[in-house]
Amino acid sequence: QLTSLWLGNNEISDITPLANLTQLTALGLNNNNIQDTTPLANLRQIRRLLLGGNQIRNITPLTELKQLTGLELGSNQINDIIPLTGLVQLRNLELEQNQIQDIRTVENFQNLRHLHIKGNPIQDTTPIRRLRKQIPDLELDVEVTR
Repeated sequence: QLTSLWLGNNEISDITPLANLTQLTALGLNNNNIQDTTPLANLRQIRRLLLGGNQIRNITPLTELKQLTGLELGSNQINDIIPLTGLVQLRNLELEQNQIQDIRTVENFQNLRHLHIKGNPIQDTTPIRRLRKQIPDLELDVEVTR
């Protein structure tokens, strides 16, 4: 059975055929033309998901991917990360170059080791300061652009 699949840089826009690959633990879809992540909603075993460099706005379909430890969403068009709130196993989270203003959700990620969030119009960095106190060895890549 297929557990890892790497399809980056292929100009893919429709990922519907991936919906039945429920045994996947790692999936790379970087640098494609993906907008709709709905077909990924049933990939409940997935631990590493790479979706950077697409045209994703809505990440609500990722809400139930509770096994995720690594999630790359950089260089998309995301402005709301609240759907990630329950993904408390995350260790690596890449959100750089999006449209994210409110980052309070990151305070839920007590297992984080790497957070890349630069290039977003972040309004308040207080959540990052709090997270830094809770996780002193957190590797941060942040830059406030207003």
